[in-house]
Amino acid sequence: MSVLYPRLLPGETDRRFRMLAGASVGDHESMVADHSPRAVYAATGGRRVTRVELGRLRGALVHAAREQGFPSSPSSVQRALFDRTASQILHEESLMAPGEAAQRQVWAFIALVLLPDVCAWRWPAGTDGRFVADRFKGTDLTRHALARLWTRAHILHDPEADDPYHLLNVLGEADLDQVMARRAALACTPTLVRTIVREHRDDRAEDGIPSRTILRDSLMRLLRLTAFMDLDSATDAELGLLVRRARSEARTALDG
Repeated sequence: MSVLYPRLLPGETDRRFRMLAGASVGDHESMVADHSPRAVYAATGGRRVTRVELGRLRGALVHAAREQGFPSSPSSVQRALFDRTASQILHEESLMAPGEAAQRQVWAFIALVLLPDVCAWRWPAGTDGRFVADRFKGTDLTRHALARLWTRAHILHDPEADDPYHLLNVLGEADLDQVMARRAALACTPTLVRTIVREHRDDRAEDGIPSRTILRDSLMRLLRLTAFMDLDSATDAELGLLVRRARSEARTALDG
């Protein structure tokens, strides 16, 4: 059964985001709560998450953050490691169905009520003292501090593998963003995304062309195909052939 999460009302979302910006560095933990009187639930679709489950989810994510050096200033490698661990935790522990995870106000609750400190650690205020609203309020889930991680784990989840989350370790943040956010038409087909990541991992060609360059060129080629091909109906073998062909064409064009 899917688990339903609180949906923070828009006015309360704005108020708590203002609180976040007004709090001193290190004081965001005082904003933490496991409920809000200004939150509602979907009427149907599953059972409501319990406070115990929310506490467990928070504890796991706080632990993962501290392991990577937060709330101090961790390195880019530590930030990436936190993102990978947090992706798996969110997907495994939240028990959210995709429909629930698509609700912006669910992620506003998680970021501004349950985990404001962790989100502020991961995405601190800029030099002007301002936080980026998209990272907390859920206005753009592809940029939200935690929603993007759940989506990443959901799309790359490979239930047939010994480690269902092994694909999370293949691409770095910038390269994965090219697939998940900048190429939204591709991300709509999870099987295709998994195939792209697998083929990138398994490509052993040694021609001196950076793998990132091959990836980005091949993504543009695949994106053009979505205009007249239904990739959702393609088999795994067909998608594998399609992705390998796009990578081969990219390599030929770049090598010339």
